[in-house]
Amino acid sequence: MSIEISGPPLVSPWMMLTMSDARNDIDKDKIVIPGQAVCDAPQQFMRGHGTYIRDGEIVSSLSGVVQQLNRLLMVKTIKQRYAGEVGDVVVARVVEVQAKRWKCDVSSRLHANLPLGSVLLPGGDFRRKDVEDEEKMSEFLKNGELICAEVQQVQHDGTLMLHTRNNKYGKLQQGILIKVPPHLIKKSKKHFHTLPYGMAVIIGCNGNVWVTPALPETTVEEDGSHVHEFQIVPQDIRLVMIRVAACVRLLRDYSISIFLNSLTTCYEMSQPYDIKELSEQETSSRLAYLITARLLQELQQQK
Repeated sequence: MSIEISGPPLVSPWMMLTMSDARNDIDKDKIVIPGQAVCDAPQQFMRGHGTYIRDGEIVSSLSGVVQQLNRLLMVKTIKQRYAGEVGDVVVARVVEVQAKRWKCDVSSRLHANLPLGSVLLPGGDFRRKDVEDEEKMSEFLKNGELICAEVQQVQHDGTLMLHTRNNKYGKLQQGILIKVPPHLIKKSKKHFHTLPYGMAVIIGCNGNVWVTPALPETTVEEDGSHVHEFQIVPQDIRLVMIRVAACVRLLRDYSISIFLNSLTTCYEMSQPYDIKELSEQETSSRLAYLITARLLQELQQQK
């Protein structure tokens, strides 16, 4: 009996798997709720995550978007914990100091790791970390302090590896933290925004939004370390910060995507109202309707 040995396929198995028959494709971005049938021809598909079989039909067990991989149907929930991708800007809280690393809460399934070798220590230069640096870790970053960092790597178990090897990253001071669902954060090339109202905003991809005064450029001490000096924030700037924070909460409560344009639109439209009125249902619902209409109009004009 002869045996034929052929070479490897011209495309990877993953690409072969995703090349599905167009006749079996379902509607893209189809939104379903629990108990709703996922497709019209269940005999042509296999059930995946977020689905189950009921009376011969593939039915969704989650509220989310239907996704298809060849003949496999899955439902990806809209509200879920932050997964993280390489390059994401996150606002995290230090929860534990361990050997040569900090554990940080990034609203993910697992705590993220910030290795000692991935931070910019006093001196301002990139150097090998020694035993003395390891002993002073609790002085650099303490439990409960907030930091801004970038996702450098995603490990196989989903653990995020962070780094702050840039002057724009590091410890956060003097500001307001607002937590929103991560799916409301619109990914963009820039997540650091200096607003013309005398303050700045960091929109973290993990759902943490940091509102802070527009501080002057980071000062450099004689030893080269970078620090942000504490200063008395004027009352008018504090009122602006509170209004911006209220706008973020309004966008969150009405499930409006949070990005620079939506935030500035909400801030401008909220000017006729007092800050405390933004939490009232009548005022907030009216503003949410106007903001949504404005954003949809701008989106149509771009098309």
